[in-house]
Amino acid sequence: MVLLVCVSNQVQAALSRLFLAAGHSSLLTVWIWMTMLALIPVTYAMPAGESPFPDITFKEFSQFIGQHFSSKISLSTVLVILFSLTENPDLLNLHARQQYAQCEGENQVAISAWMKGLARAIKRSVDQNQKKPLKMKNVAKEMDEEQEITAFSHKLDVLAKLLDLHPYDEYGQLEDKLQPVSHKLIQPVHVLCPNSMECETANCNSRLLLQSTRTRDIPQVTLIKNSVIYDDVFVFTGECPTCKTKYLADHERAAEAVDPSQYNRVYLNSAKYLKIGQSLWVDRAFSRGILNGIYSFHASASAYMEYWNDSVWKHQSTNFKGITRRQVWQAFVQESIRTIASAHGNDLTLKNGLAIDEVTKEAFEHLGQNGIILPAKGHHCSECTQPYKRTSDLRASNDPAATLRDDEHHNVSALQNTNTFSGQSSSAESEEMEVDNPVTKDVTMCVVDGIVFGPPVWLIFL
Repeated sequence: MVLLVCVSNQVQAALSRLFLAAGHSSLLTVWIWMTMLALIPVTYAMPAGESPFPDITFKEFSQFIGQHFSSKISLSTVLVILFSLTENPDLLNLHARQQYAQCEGENQVAISAWMKGLARAIKRSVDQNQKKPLKMKNVAKEMDEEQEITAFSHKLDVLAKLLDLHPYDEYGQLEDKLQPVSHKLIQPVHVLCPNSMECETANCNSRLLLQSTRTRDIPQVTLIKNSVIYDDVFVFTGECPTCKTKYLADHERAAEAVDPSQYNRVYLNSAKYLKIGQSLWVDRAFSRGILNGIYSFHASASAYMEYWNDSVWKHQSTNFKGITRRQVWQAFVQESIRTIASAHGNDLTLKNGLAIDEVTKEAFEHLGQNGIILPAKGHHCSECTQPYKRTSDLRASNDPAATLRDDEHHNVSALQNTNTFSGQSSSAESEEMEVDNPVTKDVTMCVVDGIVFGPPVWLIFL
């Protein structure tokens, strides 16, 4: 049995010292400790449990809104008020605690500064972002701003108790501290469908699109949107009844004009979602995150896979098994194609059914510009264009002490010469590195691919 355990460099060093110091007599003890480390779970502790979404009937809720707010209040304003309460359980705990004096010197307060602060924040948000300002019933027009906030705070306090967002019972006894409210019950239903509402083929004259997938054949996939994982998302395919072009969320498939039995795939730059696995779709924020993460942090597909699974996937309750290295690479290629194609101002069209390796080759043929980076075309400066030099400005020394292990228990001769930099080299070297030679040509920088190593791994055999 082989266990793979990722440990920090400090732990590795400590275990190494422990192993050397233990000797053969304590070898069993060392292996026991290493086995215990191997069995330590690598997942992070999950946050405290969540409370279910308030179980209140629509009639009760609508009656409260009608009694306390204007009849012309918008739905968006009502939802802002509702979700501002469900998203702030810690503030409601603090507010409720001040309503019950338990210690000497405490004063019982009906409306605390905590609730007034929340009321002020909600009112400011509504007044700034909604078309109409917040208007409440039973509030006199001559009230100043502070009195208005107090009245609004009282309404929020009543609504919180109606929603059972109150940690105390009717007798003033603490039942349980409010926990974060789960919004899983009110998650919207996502479907993946074409973003074109009509056929875009010129000869079809903007014909409507039909949903072409039979009910029993509709795929149910996993969708990652805004770092949230959604299971069992339906994928719909549209079809033009005239030209039979297929329209999906991330591409179009049309028959070739010369050979109708062959099909082309159009990679849509306007796609909101991308398919990166057999049953996995992601939004463009996810794919852009992969693209920027790999470029900015020089991360490999495997490293980004571990990062995302450890940071996001492990902390969500879902049937999804986590992203794989191949899916990360698929997202990287798909996003790269669309980013470059957008700079060219057209959608990339390739043969349908190509493997990912063939897609990258064909994409380079169509978008590569013979290796020229489009934004850098025609550009040169002193930093990216330099005169050609036969040898490097930095010359390596012949110091024997720089050779690995040569100085162990041996006398090492003194340093023979120092590193030679431009302007300090010998006359012969200066002639060899002369840059004023009119024959010398400028050279431009080149991009070299490298290897990114992941975290160190210990192999422990049991």
